[in-house]
Amino acid sequence: MVSPNKNTVVNISILKSEFLAYKCLNFPGTITHYLKFYNEPRAVSLLPPRAHSVRTDDSNSMNRPSSVFLFGIILKEIVAALHRIYLNPNGNIYPVFNDMIGPNSYNLSLLVNDRRGRIGLASRDQSAMLQVLQYIMENFTYHMTEIMPATGVLGTHRKSSVFEMIKNNKRFPDGYFWQIELDQLQFNESGKSYNIGNDEAFLLLVGIFISRSLITTLLLKPIDYGLSTSTLPDNADGNLKVFATIMLFLVRRVSVPRGRPMMPMPGEIVRYVYSDGEFRTVHLRLRRSYEYCENLLRDWGQEYVKRLRNAITSNSTKAPNNPIKRN
Repeated sequence: MVSPNKNTVVNISILKSEFLAYKCLNFPGTITHYLKFYNEPRAVSLLPPRAHSVRTDDSNSMNRPSSVFLFGIILKEIVAALHRIYLNPNGNIYPVFNDMIGPNSYNLSLLVNDRRGRIGLASRDQSAMLQVLQYIMENFTYHMTEIMPATGVLGTHRKSSVFEMIKNNKRFPDGYFWQIELDQLQFNESGKSYNIGNDEAFLLLVGIFISRSLITTLLLKPIDYGLSTSTLPDNADGNLKVFATIMLFLVRRVSVPRGRPMMPMPGEIVRYVYSDGEFRTVHLRLRRSYEYCENLLRDWGQEYVKRLRNAITSNSTKAPNNPIKRN
């Protein structure tokens, strides 16, 4: 049995119930492994400290998983649902990945600027690779923005996970946000979100649909998250880094209102993608594709948030199941 950390008071009954909830997301191992996971050191949180809760003698509340833990499960459900869509071999998005990691894929990392700020490729090869990049980013964005179901985890209804995510008074897991995202959101003294307007809701949607369900998972850790079952060759690994750089650049463009300066490079993943200087020529050559994808994302996000907001009023005005009969 793994012994609790001396600085952590562990209630075993709570851990068991949390482990069972976490198990539904395929947490590997037994309760012993989970206790080890529970006591591993965590990254320093960028959110305000949590307020201390008042301890009660209610045994049911002691055995109930915390709201923070359950909200973390909700976020993981969203990521898992998106991964099922992105990695569906019969879907529209998976072929985009195959063009980057397949046996006949280009080595797109050759488009990176050299020390003189130039691309060391013939013009014809540059054009061919840039066309591949245009296809990849435009097709992924187009098919991703088709995701707006009425039901399920991603649905536009009051019981969906995405609806829960954009509500106020939510404590996100420690280390969930990049600092540049935190700078655009507001949290109270308990570290819970508030003043989540339409712009903030759009930021949260883009953050989980692209930043977390694509960039920091499938593209940066392809084996861990199921994009590949074996170590990728260097050119395929480099292609994923190129795509991560492009999609991160797009996220930085759309995560601020139009007319404002683009979001800075997030320091948390800067070493895993190409810098703006290294990719300056590519960014310029893909200008029209960025504009196309940005418009798609903004229109999609506006409609998604609108439907989620409307779910509140449509549900509250719905007729009761057993209306009172009047004489």
